[in-house]
Amino acid sequence: MWFVAIAFAADPAALRAGLEDPSGWETVDTKQIEGVGPVVVRHKVVLGEDCLEGSATAALDADMLLVAATDVEHQARWSSWKVPVAKKLGGTATSFDYYQLLDNPSPVADRFWFVHARTSTEGTERYFRWDQVDAAAKYPTDLAALQAAWPDAVATRTNLGDWTFSPSAAGTRVRYRICTDAGGNIPRWIGEIAARSTLPTNIADLVKEVKRRSGV
Repeated sequence: MWFVAIAFAADPAALRAGLEDPSGWETVDTKQIEGVGPVVVRHKVVLGEDCLEGSATAALDADMLLVAATDVEHQARWSSWKVPVAKKLGGTATSFDYYQLLDNPSPVADRFWFVHARTSTEGTERYFRWDQVDAAAKYPTDLAALQAAWPDAVATRTNLGDWTFSPSAAGTRVRYRICTDAGGNIPRWIGEIAARSTLPTNIADLVKEVKRRSGV
């Protein structure tokens, strides 16, 4: 039995605080997505980590958006990305651990992550936040099984983020933020460019799935 030790690049609590600090964000792109509208992409560096934010406004119910965002085991049904492995690891409806694996096209190695997720309602806003966990220490059996099935997969070095759904008269503002470093043999600057291009797709996938569930 063998394990990959995940080395966190920065203190997770400090990284979380930096992500949630509203200062320092710079708009880097705005993409017009069919069926969604404009998605604004922003960037900032927190403790040496690249953090990105995407946001859009949708005429959708915040609670339905939250339900879809937390449906981590079934994202493969509607995500544009190949997520062949996804599993919740106990907990409650509002606080649980899970892992997912992203099947990347060759020659890019597949990636996986183990995280702790929690949901909350603060005023009118709904949140879904996740922070990385040490899989080797907390879930050695699940990690070993994942690595046996996907021996070339690489653990993400950093994966921390959140969804926020903020209702208003104009619709629900959908915001997705993440601090991530894919690890492996991908240079960080290439990973950041890739993340900027995929961020609007993540928001579009969620919005379109909730529209489908709502019959819109």
